[in-house]
Amino acid sequence: MAASALRLSNISKRYPGVQALNDVDFECRPGEIHAIVGENGSGKSTLLGIASGAVVSDGGGIEIMGQVLSAADPLLARRLGLATVYQDDSLVRELTVAENLYLGAAEPWVSASGKRAWAERQLAPYGLGISADDFVGALSPAERQFLEIVKALISAPKVLLLDEPTSSLDLNGVEKLAGMVRRLKASGTAVVYVSHRLPEVLALADRVTILRDGEEQGSYDVGAGLSEADLIALMVGRPIATEFPPRGDVDETDVAFWASGLSGARFRDVTFHVHRGEILGFAGAEGNGQREALRALGGLEIANGDVFCDGKPIGIGNPRQALAAGVLLLSADRSQESVFPALGVRENMTLQVLEEFAANGLVSARKEGARARQLADELGVVAASLDQAMSGLSGGNQQKTVLGRSFLYGAKVLLIDEPTQGVDAKARFDIYRAIRAKADQGTTCIINSSDALELAGLCDRVVVFSRGRIIRRLSGAAVREETIVSSFLASRAVSASDEVTAAAPPRRRPSPWARLLAARASGQWWVPLAFLLGLIVVVGAYAASQRIGFLKPVNIRHILLATAPLALVTMAQFNVLMVRGFDISVGPLMSFTVVLASFVIAFEMGPWPIVLGVALCVAAGIAAGAVNGALVRGAGVNPVITTIATWSILQGFALYGRPAPGGMISQEFLSLLTTRIGFVPVSAFLILALAIAGDVWLYRTGSGLRLRAVGFREQAAKRNGVRTTAVHVRAYLLSGLLATLAGLFLAAEVGVGAATVATSFTLTSIAAAVLGGAALSGGRGSFVGALLGALFFTLTLNVVTLLRLNTAVNVIASGALTLLAVFLYSGWEPIAWLTNRIRQAFPACAVPSS
Repeated sequence: MAASALRLSNISKRYPGVQALNDVDFECRPGEIHAIVGENGSGKSTLLGIASGAVVSDGGGIEIMGQVLSAADPLLARRLGLATVYQDDSLVRELTVAENLYLGAAEPWVSASGKRAWAERQLAPYGLGISADDFVGALSPAERQFLEIVKALISAPKVLLLDEPTSSLDLNGVEKLAGMVRRLKASGTAVVYVSHRLPEVLALADRVTILRDGEEQGSYDVGAGLSEADLIALMVGRPIATEFPPRGDVDETDVAFWASGLSGARFRDVTFHVHRGEILGFAGAEGNGQREALRALGGLEIANGDVFCDGKPIGIGNPRQALAAGVLLLSADRSQESVFPALGVRENMTLQVLEEFAANGLVSARKEGARARQLADELGVVAASLDQAMSGLSGGNQQKTVLGRSFLYGAKVLLIDEPTQGVDAKARFDIYRAIRAKADQGTTCIINSSDALELAGLCDRVVVFSRGRIIRRLSGAAVREETIVSSFLASRAVSASDEVTAAAPPRRRPSPWARLLAARASGQWWVPLAFLLGLIVVVGAYAASQRIGFLKPVNIRHILLATAPLALVTMAQFNVLMVRGFDISVGPLMSFTVVLASFVIAFEMGPWPIVLGVALCVAAGIAAGAVNGALVRGAGVNPVITTIATWSILQGFALYGRPAPGGMISQEFLSLLTTRIGFVPVSAFLILALAIAGDVWLYRTGSGLRLRAVGFREQAAKRNGVRTTAVHVRAYLLSGLLATLAGLFLAAEVGVGAATVATSFTLTSIAAAVLGGAALSGGRGSFVGALLGALFFTLTLNVVTLLRLNTAVNVIASGALTLLAVFLYSGWEPIAWLTNRIRQAFPACAVPSS
């Protein structure tokens, strides 16, 4: 018998209220495909998470290729030869395909052009039809799934873990993946395959291990004697009926819902009708427009055409109008669009119908809980309590809860996208029965599914999509799996002859304004720089036209000297904003540095004491950053709370040291910081060089890429082996260091120890960083943008002073411009929302591309 490529011994894991795994043993041999099956919540994903190093086990041992995985560390597991394809992916959607591949492969430093060429070489063998320059967020779910697999294979792993790899793939995608898995097996790779699709398991696996309620139920060789029914019985502990619920009688004269000439970005001229109490299926290969058409019916996609419910027209592209008409969409993307992860089961069920349990504006918890409990029992939702957070439930129980919400809402028409995606066999049939029971009560259902067998067993009729159009309508005896599949396969075979009539709709040419917004949305960091440079030129030109003295060298020098401390503290704040943090303490740290400098870099000190004093100030700043980082990441204290506490401590020390301004700072030191070439301070060149070097690091090195990945999606970064805690702590350390340097430059301006001199710098640094392109949601921005933001704030203050305006003008203008920056490029979407509304109301305004 071959030695194990992966061995898990006595693995246990407990979460609050549930034993996820209990003394589980598992092993996979080289060149073997070993499947793990079980109901949702049986512990499959937890077991893979422990094997990959992403989840810390409570007990047990892990060996990869004979070597012990000594710590829960995905990077260490990868170095030992193990790679993982996660169910909910480990891709950072705000980064490009090339950046994601580079992040996952931990390649040595390469240039931007080299990184792209390298990524194209990795993609080439798989024929995915995606570019290294594509942003991952713009890819389809199937494309993201294959990209995740390619990323895992770059390191040529000896052990590959696949967690529900086909959940978002169509028939072609499943076949393509199966071919890849078989080639890996032939090359000697050990493949651990987790799937709810039992036919795939029986077709691919050499052995299968059963998990039930966190305990191993045995491993079995896959052969002629092992059937789907056997697997299901082993999974649930008893035989269960696997047939679909019987179809009900449909009154074909009672049309409840219909669409005519529905057209959108990925579909055209979609026309169909559905009877009351009927289940209509949308079928087709992935990417042929059926999902987009379903989402348009629910108001989540912009489209044109006519849609009616009970004879009344529904506004398209507006989910509120669809809901008001009784049309409810259940998205396939549960985590992003269907579930409120932090809320409990009860709240997720009752959120849309709270008024039914309210009297005089107060919700009756007793009535709400009783109805939720009744529905949870009917649907078989398994949870520790109705208040258990949805994030702690299995996929099947989450789906049942979302389905229960739609039942409580009393929708006339249910639009369900992938009703059983990522759901185990038992839960799948529970969902089928619930949907059929609802249809028998008169609810009209439209279901989009990539599983042709599911459509054949559940639906009364099926319409088949190809290249954005309905190409076939199936009813009665024609609603069979083989007929559904052959319909879109045959359509692809004759695509050349049908090219004109089924062509994709013409693309709209985006306006320059739309291109600007799209560039910012895709993470192009230069957009804020162009915006800020334009503002600086406009404000400077206006000031020069009003005051001749504005352009005098002495005034320019004054502006640049005043910019230095604000630029450095804005860069400090930007460091922390990149990882979704805040550092409220930067202002008091600057004041503390000024006060400390008045003691340790005092008047008439010699050169070496001054050097020692500067080192002491820097050490104090780094220590403050280290304390912030340790409390935020080590103790898990909220960053705002942590840095407010540090703010108070530093401000207190500053006030204790200098209750009133005093203590002259060394003139030699001040002269050094204000040295100039001509009328331009040397500090301006140094800070500009620092900002450029920071951006080269941020956008051209692996370390900078890891920082951005942590800011965008920390969990995905962690799965790629990024040491996320170290990245956070480093951000706070750099913040402390840069704020201290800012304090030293501020000391050069004031010349004496003053405990409150930097009071305003905290809020101004946040505003300047945001104006320079930083997002409070993390991951975006640039050091040069932070510098320009600081320059702009300093410039406006200078202009207000020169023009003898009320200082309130500067405060109002700063706030207004910061809000404008947020709207333009800091992650808010009101402008995109407004653009969509205008397009919907005035479709004739759109310009077709030539």
